[in-house]
Amino acid sequence: MADSKYGKYIISNPLIIDSGSSKHGGIKGVTFPKEIFMNKGLVKGCPTLVDIGWHFTIPDPDPVEQTHSHNFDTVSCFVGSDPKNPSNLGAVLEMQLGDEKHMLTKTCVIFIPKGLSHCPLIHRRIDRPYLQIIFAISEKEEYIAFQFQDAILPGKKTLPLT
Repeated sequence: MADSKYGKYIISNPLIIDSGSSKHGGIKGVTFPKEIFMNKGLVKGCPTLVDIGWHFTIPDPDPVEQTHSHNFDTVSCFVGSDPKNPSNLGAVLEMQLGDEKHMLTKTCVIFIPKGLSHCPLIHRRIDRPYLQIIFAISEKEEYIAFQFQDAILPGKKTLPLT
């Protein structure tokens, strides 16, 4: 698409992150390696990273992530795949935000302000695949550094980011 003036802004070939270097390597039921569809490396000057992943079955292991927070805002979208009822997520998910547990059963978007602890995301049931889209609103590559660091220090709530 880069043949035209604005074609460079259309990304259909994502940046593939090797799951072997990820703390998420070997997870079944979700799309890994990570597929980064937008970031400043793909589109110069883009201040947002977009990570897209399908969830087909309950991940093994589940949950994939423990409670953590970021030094940047994120938006997490959970999108159902039923063409006759797109508002039905097709899954029952338990999402922790701060000290609250929320049950997700409908297509929804969650704004997670920087510093807000969130997760684990526990899959109680998956009846139909759903799509998760994460927008990391940061001009740094902090989200990639967070997702793919080799070790997490026990008891740390905010992880060191580059």
